[in-house]
Amino acid sequence: QCMTMWRLPDLLTFHVKRFNCSARWREKITTKVNFPLTGLDMSEWCDKESPALQGPDGSCVYDLFGVVNHYGGMTGGHYVATCKATACSPDGSEEVGHNFTGTCTSEFDVGVETVQSGWRLGRNKEKESTLSQAKVVAAAASKAAAESPEPLWLQFDDDLVEPIPPRNVVSEMAYVLFYRRRQISSSNIAKYATLE
Repeated sequence: QCMTMWRLPDLLTFHVKRFNCSARWREKITTKVNFPLTGLDMSEWCDKESPALQGPDGSCVYDLFGVVNHYGGMTGGHYVATCKATACSPDGSEEVGHNFTGTCTSEFDVGVETVQSGWRLGRNKEKESTLSQAKVVAAAASKAAAESPEPLWLQFDDDLVEPIPPRNVVSEMAYVLFYRRRQISSSNIAKYATLE
C-alpha cells in the first residue's frame, strides 16, 4: 500500500509523535527529527497525476514559519513557540518571500554581560536600569536582524520573547511544525489579504 497526496494546502502542519503510550509503559520520545527551515519539497509525496504537480515551479515548496516545542515529560511540561519574523512593506503588509541561503548564522554583541536578552510582554516590574539594558539588547538584536541575510527567529516562552539563531530552531523538543507554501494559491491571496 502507498499513500500519496492529491492536493497541497497553502499552510501545512506536521504533528511529530512525541509520546509513546502502551498498556505497561508511557514515555516521551526525544529523538531529534531533522526538518528543513526552507525548501521543503512535497512533490515526491504527491500522486503522479496530482493537479499540484501541474502548477508553476515552486508550487510544492514550503518554508517553515513556526514550531511548537514541548519541554517536560508525560506527566507535565511546558510549551515554547518559535516563529519566523517576516519583513513588512511600508504599508504594513507582510512580505511572504525571503531570500535565505542557510549558509551563515548571525549573532549580536552588545558589550553588556549581565543583561537579560529578550523582551518582556505585558507589565514589567523590573528596575529602570534593567529596562534600559534590555532596550540596548533589543536594539542590538534588531540591528543584527536587519543586517543579517537570514530571517529573524523569535522564541516565545510565556511573557519572554528572545531572538534565537536559525540553527537552534531544529531541536529534539519540536512537537508541531508549521510550513507555508512559497507560492500561495491565487484564490487564497485575496482571502488572506482581507483577514484582520
